[in-house]
Amino acid sequence: MKKFFLILAAGLFAVCTEAKVSLSPLFTDNMVLQQNCQAPVWGKAEPGVTVKVCPSWTKRIYSTSADSRGNWSLKIDTPKGSFKKHSVTISDGEPITIQNVLIGEVWLASGQSNMQMPVESWRAARTNQADINSAAQFADLRLLQVSRATGMVEHDYFSADSGGWTESSPESVRNFSAAGWYFGRRLMQELKVPVGIIHSSWGGTIIEAWMKNRQQGQVPAFKDDESERERTFEEEINAFYEKVTALDSGPDGSSLVWKSITLPDKVQSLWKGTNGIFWFRKSVVIPEGWAGKELILSLGPVDDFDETYWNGELVGSGRIWNKAREYTIPASLVKAGEAVICIRNTDDHGDGGLYGDATLLYLQGPDGSRIRLDDEWKVALSVSFEGMPKSTAREPNIPSVLYNAMIKPLAPFAMKGAIWYQGESNAEKAYLYREQMRDMILDWRSTWGYDFPFYITQIANYKALAADAGDSDWAELREAQAMATSSLDKVGMACIIDLGEAEDIHPVRKQEVGDRLALLALANDYGKKVACNGPRPESYKIREGSISVRFSDTAGGLRVIPSGTFASDRYGKKGMESELVKKAEGGELTGFQIAGADHVWHWADARISGDEVIVSCPDVSRPVAVRYGWAANPVCNLFNGAGLPAWPFRTDDWPGITYGKQ
Repeated sequence: MKKFFLILAAGLFAVCTEAKVSLSPLFTDNMVLQQNCQAPVWGKAEPGVTVKVCPSWTKRIYSTSADSRGNWSLKIDTPKGSFKKHSVTISDGEPITIQNVLIGEVWLASGQSNMQMPVESWRAARTNQADINSAAQFADLRLLQVSRATGMVEHDYFSADSGGWTESSPESVRNFSAAGWYFGRRLMQELKVPVGIIHSSWGGTIIEAWMKNRQQGQVPAFKDDESERERTFEEEINAFYEKVTALDSGPDGSSLVWKSITLPDKVQSLWKGTNGIFWFRKSVVIPEGWAGKELILSLGPVDDFDETYWNGELVGSGRIWNKAREYTIPASLVKAGEAVICIRNTDDHGDGGLYGDATLLYLQGPDGSRIRLDDEWKVALSVSFEGMPKSTAREPNIPSVLYNAMIKPLAPFAMKGAIWYQGESNAEKAYLYREQMRDMILDWRSTWGYDFPFYITQIANYKALAADAGDSDWAELREAQAMATSSLDKVGMACIIDLGEAEDIHPVRKQEVGDRLALLALANDYGKKVACNGPRPESYKIREGSISVRFSDTAGGLRVIPSGTFASDRYGKKGMESELVKKAEGGELTGFQIAGADHVWHWADARISGDEVIVSCPDVSRPVAVRYGWAANPVCNLFNGAGLPAWPFRTDDWPGITYGKQ
């Protein structure tokens, strides 16, 4: 596990070595200030000293006095955005001059891994290489990367990668949010003004971590000392491991319940959401010609740790989750006939097990021939890690810790609005997310003191195709996200139900994500006449044997658009064999389900009629409800004339599978 520290020298303040005035990383060379506003500027100085701020675009000098703790703040008037380079001088008698300052539009980009996923990501490097190479052409797109950190109380400071703002360049964009960068690039191209993107996200995080703690006063101040929190965690985790290790019965324990698993696979396919100590077991028959000779046992990567035994003898171990294991079986242990391989797999967080490339699972003999091991094994859960201590110094999935350390210290920096891409980590409690999404937006707006625009990225399609129509937690999470657009003003949503991938929760196509978020801002905040939403259900009528759904946002008419060259990624190789996929890629309208009063869902036939879709099914003579795109990875292909996908929806309000989960 990686350790993330608050680097006070770089993060608390970006300090000029000769000046007393100290500033947040928000105020550095290359920064962008929001146009046409009173932009807050703040920092620290000696208590009682007078601080003066002089922007180069005006002859006015703004001044204030530092309070008894050395804090000072004021607001400066900013002009209309332009590509003219400015400077801002801040002085308490010893001046600091911030250079290469631009005036334009500032946006905050936040969320989990799909917002964090960089332009040069582990999979998108080839896809985005041309954009990386040309990034310097957009040098007036400025980037600020907030370093990952946690806080038990609200912080006034934060650390920034590279110390502060950077110009867009091949070097700076490689590790910057792809969705955020493409969003900013599209805005700059359309608005013809500089754009600044503040990126603050952390992969795999729950929305609760980004929400304000309404009981801040009840947290003892000492708990925000990171070294103290780390020492406490080390004591707790050592005691925990000592306890659970003693409880491990080993592969011969009478209490073990063995299940079958086909490797490679995650143990969570059998024990959902469970971490702990697991035992894998498999018998293999050793040929006579291999007896008394060294063998090679290849397992691929084991997540997280392993101890591997051959007929009860330890032959290797590893503690790096993504490193392939290859162990030598000594000749003295190799006998003809049956041999038993046992693997003690310790999975302390996330997914666990042996789920690498199937070709890496084998036993190799002295002549180079192999026995394949990518087939059935036995697996048992020996000890569950339920109640495992979490490091409050490093663990991000604790309520409020990311708001405290990565959102609160950004305020009240003037910005136009925020974009958000998160939700996968909350799918199991989707009904609760309805309240959480709304409350988090209200939290942030309260922190800044005004109702800025907020644009949500609806989670993409993911996972294997569902064989049957019915309920889905991911569909319910998408519904919760969509509800925020109707419960709050200035909130919109970019639907990307066509951009996901069956086998990867991190879809590569982030340019489309950024562009669709930008369309929302361009239409709603900048007065551009562009289509920004896909078709949305406006009303529906139940007729004899069918239901007709009328859509808004048709932008030139409803149409069917197959995925074409992206279909295999979207649906997966196995999914391409589905009859639904064949229909969708053949130009038939798909994605609709229909149910009668019995609440049993059936795949439905659908056809476009003007701005309506007529839905029916021969198995449902009296339909009462219809759904569209209602699955983790739905086969749906309804778009408008602007090429934007229809929002998943349902007309029923029947309790879903996440209803009541807290």
